[in-house]
Amino acid sequence: MSKQRYIEINDNVKSIWSIERIWELAESLPVEEIAIDDIKGPNEVTWFSDDGPQPTCREIAKHCQRINNADLSYPVILTNDYRVFDGMHRIAKQIMLGEDTIKVRRFRENPEADEVIDLAVEQA
Repeated sequence: MSKQRYIEINDNVKSIWSIERIWELAESLPVEEIAIDDIKGPNEVTWFSDDGPQPTCREIAKHCQRINNADLSYPVILTNDYRVFDGMHRIAKQIMLGEDTIKVRRFRENPEADEVIDLAVEQA
């Protein structure tokens, strides 16, 4: 599997974080249990996009396998505004189990991105 990354695009700026680095930085954050409904992401399209894998039967089956194998002993890692840096498959598993809450580690201030790309400059 390729290195996992978290990507956000805001105001024509693409910010990219290495998930391995996020795991390291999150180790010192406290674990708390929060309502899944407080998390941004479970009701949004996150695994599929126009320029990525499409939701074919095979692609959905791959995600189902990852959901089934998700280890709920690891807390989900959230951004300061409750977006998911890492753990969407764990969230899906918790939802499938009928649970309303999940353990998380949340950054109060997001770490600096590993890479920042000005999309306005790239498109020019």
